[in-house]
Amino acid sequence: MDRRVFVKTVSSLAAISVMPQLFAEASKSKKSFDIALSQWSFHRAIFGTGRDNYEWFIKTLHSQPDAVLKGDMDPRDIVVIAKKLGVGMVDLANTLWFGHAQDKPWLRQFKTMANDQGVGFTCLMCDELGYLGSSSKETRASAIEKHKPWIDAANELGCLQLRVNAYGDGTYLEQLEQNAESLFELAEYTQQFNLELLVENHGHPSSNGAWLAMLMEKVNHANLGVYADLDNFFMGGWNHSPQRRYDTIQGLEDLAPYTRGVSAKTYSFKANGQEVTIDYVRCMKILTEAGFSGYACAEYEGEGLNEMAGSIAAIALLKKTRDKLSTS
Repeated sequence: MDRRVFVKTVSSLAAISVMPQLFAEASKSKKSFDIALSQWSFHRAIFGTGRDNYEWFIKTLHSQPDAVLKGDMDPRDIVVIAKKLGVGMVDLANTLWFGHAQDKPWLRQFKTMANDQGVGFTCLMCDELGYLGSSSKETRASAIEKHKPWIDAANELGCLQLRVNAYGDGTYLEQLEQNAESLFELAEYTQQFNLELLVENHGHPSSNGAWLAMLMEKVNHANLGVYADLDNFFMGGWNHSPQRRYDTIQGLEDLAPYTRGVSAKTYSFKANGQEVTIDYVRCMKILTEAGFSGYACAEYEGEGLNEMAGSIAAIALLKKTRDKLSTS
């Protein structure tokens, strides 16, 4: 399937089966938060087999980034999909277009496509840019510099926020101090663009809700907040087995006061449309009662549905959750 066929298929599927229901639900909702669509939800359509060998993927991402894009979907087509699904904002993932941070013509075409669809950009999620919490000052400085082109790209696209990772080495206390130093500098840099800097609970110490909350307090910068993922409360390395988890509800209570964006992760759905493992009403109630009213980004990570169907279900779940909260 080539890109034209892919987009045509997306358009016909979404227009026929989804839009009336989604817009009808939206018209009934009293909004307590807004809804965005995750570009990452379509990473299989974009990467194709490009991530099958992960060691090759990481190496090639840093040397020939466009070579990992083996799928049928152009990363920029996410704005076409969002429009067809009745969603006006999109969260972006830098690894899906890693070679284009400083490619002004590419970025301008992306922005033009978004404008043509009436779609905007919320958060740009940044990975593979070094350790902001490294024990080495030189490594921290290098990571800060690697983030700056992406901050500029986010500004070029009109993003509202940029998400980074609080990765490092050493004890929890050492990583707290090291990350805080880097995050303060980046929060200052992003502030000049009216671009909020967010840190996600995304593995290692950051998936410990108390630690990430302490990091927010340590930095104490008005332009810094949390991008709360509803599931990423696993600690240790990505492949740590058995998985060690920080309690999800406790984690969201820890992070709620600092949350300015939400990764609304989904894997599998019950017959009634609820997520199998995540209590969406309870999770979003914690955040909204603490004052969150920003964008919750529908992100489908499961394998039981294709990416389109999974994204449709994730958006519907967020709408049902919002309706429930507005009437409770």
